[in-house]
Parts: sequence; C-alpha cells; structure tokens
Amino acid sequence: MARPANLSNAVYDKMKEAVDSGEFPEGLKLPTENALCERYGVSRPVVRGAMERLRKEGYIKTVRGSGSFVIKEHVTPTPFAPTLGEFAISGIGDVIQCQETRMAFEGEMAALAAERWTDEEMEELDAALAQIHSDGLDSVGTIDGDMRFHAAVVKAAKNEYAAAVYELMKPQILVGMNMSKGLYPLLPEFARRHGIEEHKAILDAIRARDVEGARREMRNHIGFFGDQFK
Repeated sequence: MARPANLSNAVYDKMKEAVDSGEFPEGLKLPTENALCERYGVSRPVVRGAMERLRKEGYIKTVRGSGSFVIKEHVTPTPFAPTLGEFAISGIGDVIQCQETRMAFEGEMAALAAERWTDEEMEELDAALAQIHSDGLDSVGTIDGDMRFHAAVVKAAKNEYAAAVYELMKPQILVGMNMSKGLYPLLPEFARRHGIEEHKAILDAIRARDVEGARREMRNHIGFFGDQFK
C-alpha cells in the first residue's frame, strides 16, 4: 500500500495507465471527483493533486462548467524537473521538518500576499475561511478548507515559481494537516486556536496589507502545530 505522502503519485500512475491503455480513451469525460475518490479509495485533495499533474503533462483538460476530458497532448517531463516523491513522511520527525520548511516558505508567501492581493484573491481567501468555519472542527472537510486557504495565500503572492514549489509540497502538507486534525478531539483548545483563530489572524493581516504581521501570523500558525510534538 502506498505511503500517504505518495498517494497522489499512486493515483496519477493509475490514471495515466488508464489513459495509455485506452481504458480512458481520448475525448472521454472523466468521472467526478467523488467517483474517482471511491474508485481509488482516497480523499479529494489526493485526487486533485493527481489530476493537476495530469493536466500539466497534457493528459487531461478541464473545461469550466463541463468537467475534465482526456486529451492527447502529453508533455514528456524534463529529467531536471524537481520532485519531492522520495521525501515520504513516515514519522513525527519528518512532519516537524516539513513544518519548519513551510514556516519559512509560507511565511514569505503570506508577506507577499499582503503586498499583492487583488479583490478576486481576497474573495477566495474569505471563501476558504468561511469553508473552514462552516465545516466545523469535527469534520473531515476542514482539511479541504485548510488546504484551500493556504493555496489561496500562495496564489495571492503572485509568484509562479513559488506556486510550483507549493504544488510539489502538497502531498507532504496533506499528511501534516491530517495529523493536525487528529489532535483536535484530544486538544480542544489547540483545535479552536489552530483551526479557526490563527487562520483569521493571518487573513486579517493580509487584508490590512500588514506585511510583517502576515509573515509573523503564518509562521506562528505553522510552528504552533510542530510545537505540540516537541
């Protein structure tokens, strides 16, 4: 069975094989995300990660309002393309290292987002925070809202290189978020602060164009989770 950090890669491999073998022929409209989750026994973020890679490599194309379709415009990945697939998270030490990396990276993304956000990006940030609130702290969906929020911060930073790095880190980030979610029933104060209050503090700083505040709040948010294991 694939390790959690490699689930997106495993689903990508299976879907690519289905395209190459003709099981998913050219022009086929792919099943919905929910159907793909059931087919491969994984969560929506895992399916989305696999489909994003398939899109980038020219195996599928997504048409807004219509769905995703199989195409034949495959791009052979460059041998120098970076990958984090070998950095599978297998223990708390790996999670803490990932969190340390995220503190540095996402702290700067939050700072840039505070400088560069547009009305459209602020709407997405507000919607992501609202999703976290509406899902509640006891819902698996909270992970979806959390992923959406952090991705929206990176997008608002308007740096294509950073966006590419974030995509590479997503499988590892997902593992950390699932572990964080697992602590919520045991540590209700941690759940309230980490799940709700800290995201709001990050967004408030970004909205106020408080560069240093946004950097600080994001670093504190990511670091607070790692502190629970030290």
